[in-house]
Amino acid sequence: LAVSSFPMTGEHEFTSEEEFRGEAEEALVDGDRALDAQEISAVRAVLRNRDFRTMWLSSLGSTIGTWMQNVILAAFVYTVTKSAWLVSLVGFCNLVPQLLFATFGGIIADMFNRKKLIFWLSLEQMIGSLAIAWIVRTTDFSEPALLLAVFAVGTGAALQGPVFLAVTPSLVPREHLAGAISLNSVSMNVSRVVGPAIGAVLYVWIGASWVFVLNAATYVIIMVGVTYVKVPAFERKVGESNLDRLVGGFRYVRRDPVVFRAVLTVFMFSMLCMPFVVLYPAIASVDWGVSTKSTLYGLLYATFGLGAVIGALSVGTVLSGYRIEHVLRVSFVLFGVSLAAYITIRGPAPAFPIGFLLGFFYFVLVTSLSTIFQSRLDHSIRGRVSAVWMMCFGGTVPVAGLLAGWLVSYSSVNTVVYFGAAFALFLAWFADLRPPEERTPLRETLRR
Repeated sequence: LAVSSFPMTGEHEFTSEEEFRGEAEEALVDGDRALDAQEISAVRAVLRNRDFRTMWLSSLGSTIGTWMQNVILAAFVYTVTKSAWLVSLVGFCNLVPQLLFATFGGIIADMFNRKKLIFWLSLEQMIGSLAIAWIVRTTDFSEPALLLAVFAVGTGAALQGPVFLAVTPSLVPREHLAGAISLNSVSMNVSRVVGPAIGAVLYVWIGASWVFVLNAATYVIIMVGVTYVKVPAFERKVGESNLDRLVGGFRYVRRDPVVFRAVLTVFMFSMLCMPFVVLYPAIASVDWGVSTKSTLYGLLYATFGLGAVIGALSVGTVLSGYRIEHVLRVSFVLFGVSLAAYITIRGPAPAFPIGFLLGFFYFVLVTSLSTIFQSRLDHSIRGRVSAVWMMCFGGTVPVAGLLAGWLVSYSSVNTVVYFGAAFALFLAWFADLRPPEERTPLRETLRR
């Protein structure tokens, strides 16, 4: 679930590995960086780099498997149990490690051999995926065992992400780093569309358990790939402690009013508007009559993902001529309207066009919000502040899903999602991210 880096040009240069890691982290985690025309030559040059190409293709294959597993696991659990609460718990266990352990991943990335860390953390996730496959081989599975296995896979992913980001800068020349960032974004966007579609077809043909076995096999791709990649040695930086780095990020957020409001906006959006993602299997089953064990279910999810891809690319292309603060606020309104329509319809046919629009406006607003946020950051502190952003965005999604699952048991799926749609309209008013000097104080507006 995602962070966009600010628009880059062919003249942009990274002055440090830390600066690049901040940029790359935003593209890799959220997949909402858009390619611009000036980055095309850099992309071609990066793909000619053997080491980067190996890691990128390995990561693409593994990420497709991850999305395949995440979507089908939610569908399987809901099909068997009809419990939105259990689906929420599975999503929580999968994603909450990002909130708990991503910072530790950055610490170990600067302490140990990064190549070995990628290998062993991939192995840990492979074992966890095989455990999930074994647990769900029957419908009478152990729920605690499943949650524990999902948490183990999520922990490995949370720790490996920062390590992977730390390796990337050393694989390409400095002048090709922009192309590397763009390709990371493409990889994440493509996997969001391809993974669910492939998973849905395989779910029908071979069952959920074998889908998870195939996902486990994709980790072998990374393990083999990293073995043949030459990762230069590095010297650990001394001076500022990791704790000071994290505190410095929070201090920066609190000091800059635009950054503070952007972080608060993304926190509230993730917490109150995004539970529909976790509740998606229940929406498809109850409101549209679509079996979660069907190709149609996967296509519906992939359509939402396709809209997200187009939305992310639109910010840097067709919408680039508009002031981004205005694009953000309009996209909040259109997202809220689309989400309300999505939960109102009955039947799968209208879910395709509305789902595409929902994904489109979702990524337009996320990309716009992230671009404003990144444009305010100083390069020297980008990584630390981005860690705060990740905690407020990706880290809150599992908590929101867990809370939504509990609320559904006392109300309904539709009630929870309608509230999220209404709250998006509030955020359209709240998310005034213009610089302070451009805002008109309320008392002056009333006086006029």
